[in-house]
Amino acid sequence: MSGTPASSSPGITGFIEIFEGRLTKMKLHLKTELSKDKHERNRKWLKSQLRETKALNKTLKEMRTASAKRCPHCGEKL
Repeated sequence: MSGTPASSSPGITGFIEIFEGRLTKMKLHLKTELSKDKHERNRKWLKSQLRETKALNKTLKEMRTASAKRCPHCGEKL
């Protein structure tokens, strides 16, 4: 990820489905790794994947809030 917030570029919200698919795949890989015995897990890979998953989840949250329709008067979600 580039590190820029999703609100800075309005065209990025079209990729929400792609990022959601990637996030679900990452979660499945993490579940399979966590189902292994503790001494068989690849700790470095697991830490990096968890960090990347959290970042992707945060980006998706920002994208959803940027694409949400808001009330023109109070700014709350519709």
